[in-house]
Amino acid sequence: MQRFDLSFPLTNELFERMEKLAAKHTHIQKIDLFGHIGTHLDLMGKPFPEDYFTLSGRVFDVQKIAGRDIETTDINLDCIAENDFVFLHSGCLSSLSYGSDEYMADPIQLSWDLIDNLISKKVAMIGIDFAGIRQQKEHHKADTICAEAGTFVVENVYSLENLPIESEYSTFTVNCYPTRLADATGLPCRVIAEI
Repeated sequence: MQRFDLSFPLTNELFERMEKLAAKHTHIQKIDLFGHIGTHLDLMGKPFPEDYFTLSGRVFDVQKIAGRDIETTDINLDCIAENDFVFLHSGCLSSLSYGSDEYMADPIQLSWDLIDNLISKKVAMIGIDFAGIRQQKEHHKADTICAEAGTFVVENVYSLENLPIESEYSTFTVNCYPTRLADATGLPCRVIAEI
């Protein structure tokens, strides 16, 4: 068995960069800043279910999609099972510096139709290697809709390109352990794939 750590490495430089970014938004509390750094999930006021610690995962390569939303037709919904951890590999985190203006403004996002379909499939988690399933204006709304349905979004998943997955029909085990932060809106996660 091989293990792949999909958690973004946190450094002092990264914390300094994120503090500068947060300084522009005086309403952000320190616990929320910490909760939303690196690989993290957005709780949106919901408790994280313990049965989500270990899930079946599958990854979809969406790197060739540019200039438009990632659509339902871009992935094979038929191979997705209830309670899967679905990863979308865009290549964004491997090509842009995390926390940079370019990374935060990257136009990658899921279409509302794809979000609705993933919720309908009752996936447990959606893992992405970019900043959010919808861009800034709709980020909170999209994460809230997902969390209300029992689907949590894990942002800034790292090194998806290292997963030796042959096709979207291939599944693997994913262990996801969020940090226990009381009253935080986001939780940093350690995400480990076992193949």
